[in-house]
Amino acid sequence: MVSSPHEALHRIFRVDPGLFARLLPRAGIGFPEHTTIEPLDTDLTEIRPLERRVDSVFRVRVPGEEGGFLLAVESQGKPDPDKHSSWTYYLAHMYAKYRLPPFLLVVCKDKATASWAAEPGI
Repeated sequence: MVSSPHEALHRIFRVDPGLFARLLPRAGIGFPEHTTIEPLDTDLTEIRPLERRVDSVFRVRVPGEEGGFLLAVESQGKPDPDKHSSWTYYLAHMYAKYRLPPFLLVVCKDKATASWAAEPGI
């Protein structure tokens, strides 16, 4: 259930979006120079079916550790500008579904694709 303290912790930024830029540097966290900060709609619900399939997913059980971890394996033949965001979605969804730490292994057929896949997508 939503509480007043919960709402106050984030709504203050909706009232004053520039607060990020003033507070984060004081905490030692850089904030980029910007022209505006604007609130967006908070509803992330999807009403259309969204098909997302990982090439292979494994649960790896580790001795002495309850649950283990998840290993997603993706085969990548060439750079694809949409894949980094797909991989991020896969990992977030896997964690939300199984509550286990997910890891991604991207298997590539050449070094150029492997170098591309290793770079951050953002």
